[in-house]
Amino acid sequence: MLLFRYGTNIYSQDILQNEVSLTRQAYVTSSLLDSIQSKTGIVFVYSSTIQPDRLVYIAPGKYTVSQVLDSIFLPVRHNYRVRNRHVILMPEGANVNTEIKHPVQGRVLDRKNNPVPFATIYFENSGKGTIANVEGYFRLLVPAGMIFDTLTISSVGFEAAKISPETYLSQNLLVNLKTAVVPIRDIIVRPEVPEDIVLQSYEKRIRNYSSKQVLMTAFFRETSKQDNDYISLTEALVEVYKTAYLSNADDLIVLLKGRNGSNINKSELVNLVVQGGLYNGIRLDVAKYGSYFYSSDAFLEYDFRMSRTTFIKGRQTYVIAFDMKEGLDYAGYKGLLYFDAESLALVRAEFEISARGLKYAKADLVRKTPRGFSAKPLYARYEVEYRYYNNTWNLHYAHSEINIKVRKSGRRGEQAFSCNFVSTSEFVVTDIDDSPSARARYRDSARPHDVLYQQVKNTGETFWEGSNIILPEEPLLSTIGKLQKEGIIPDEQQGKSNSH
Repeated sequence: MLLFRYGTNIYSQDILQNEVSLTRQAYVTSSLLDSIQSKTGIVFVYSSTIQPDRLVYIAPGKYTVSQVLDSIFLPVRHNYRVRNRHVILMPEGANVNTEIKHPVQGRVLDRKNNPVPFATIYFENSGKGTIANVEGYFRLLVPAGMIFDTLTISSVGFEAAKISPETYLSQNLLVNLKTAVVPIRDIIVRPEVPEDIVLQSYEKRIRNYSSKQVLMTAFFRETSKQDNDYISLTEALVEVYKTAYLSNADDLIVLLKGRNGSNINKSELVNLVVQGGLYNGIRLDVAKYGSYFYSSDAFLEYDFRMSRTTFIKGRQTYVIAFDMKEGLDYAGYKGLLYFDAESLALVRAEFEISARGLKYAKADLVRKTPRGFSAKPLYARYEVEYRYYNNTWNLHYAHSEINIKVRKSGRRGEQAFSCNFVSTSEFVVTDIDDSPSARARYRDSARPHDVLYQQVKNTGETFWEGSNIILPEEPLLSTIGKLQKEGIIPDEQQGKSNSH
């Protein structure tokens, strides 16, 4: 039998003085914590460091919760951090930012219960965040040191929802965002000359974006579809060593781990390689790399017009539409630019290759075509979004989708073939370190022209343990399950990190 020690390592003692009756002598740690929760309503957050399967022995009797916890954790001293009815259990000296992670998950809907795709989910006072998938579902792992922070969920045209720890730690979230109403009295009025706003925004990049190197942790997913069927999947966790926005030095990406798989055998299209790779999302950072439509002389080749005013993350935002001028002979774009009304920072861009530019796009979009096939781009669409953190705007999310019509003639007795080939990539920054201790070495980083599917090697079954990702939606989720069942990609496991 273990003897109780009456600990002094407890913060916010009140709820830990609740009494519980124990009737057995032997308990599995996780079962004992479950029992205490059912009797007191206390929610325990802990990691595998507490050894939840360990057997503990306690004499039958009535004890305070603090006495039971002290008995469970002998001989290793633990700290108990308390907020309302949540108790974080951690060994003394543990790194609370990594050892204990609590999953926060849910779905983002509008007031009519329609999914809000790609909503931004983040903590107000840190660089940690993610996005919802196209069905509105999300999952974000919360380090123990951050569970006192407010969770914010936002999307273009909606009021930001702020959720307290008491709510996001105790239940799966179902968040209905309200449509943003523009309060006239709070509107910032500027001359409606869209070219001036674009030019001023470009000139103010040094003030609105980072002037130093930052280290970003990010998740990247690249998929290919043949008509309506997924045929390949590649996912990766990366570190991005992002240089200052006005620096001429390129960003570097280091691949941490990844997995890939193909859902077809002997596909004639397996060699069709389109624009993509790890640097695809980074290069969509038009605030750093510029573009035909976002530069000091963009008005020479593009027409701009004021579209509307909206709100992003509670901030008034100008929306400016643009399109390439007539007579240009390159793969130009059309789309929308979103500018923060106060700082004029570019905070979001939605654009695609214009109908007039598509005929020039093949060389840019298709890198390799199987022999005997022809490829014609049907569209190429892109999105990039920034998040305001630590007094600057930071790259948060990038998305691209390329649709190509592929044909093979029926000459020489061969059967004719035709399909739509769709390549999609998405990239989300899940953490930011604005004071990194070192820069990545060039020899350790990926190359811009690397083909991600060929570059990534499957890592073990604990691939996603402790990592934030974009949840896959249906039918991609079914495809992943099939690939796992066939042993093509490792099965996902979340490890023993737990919350009861």
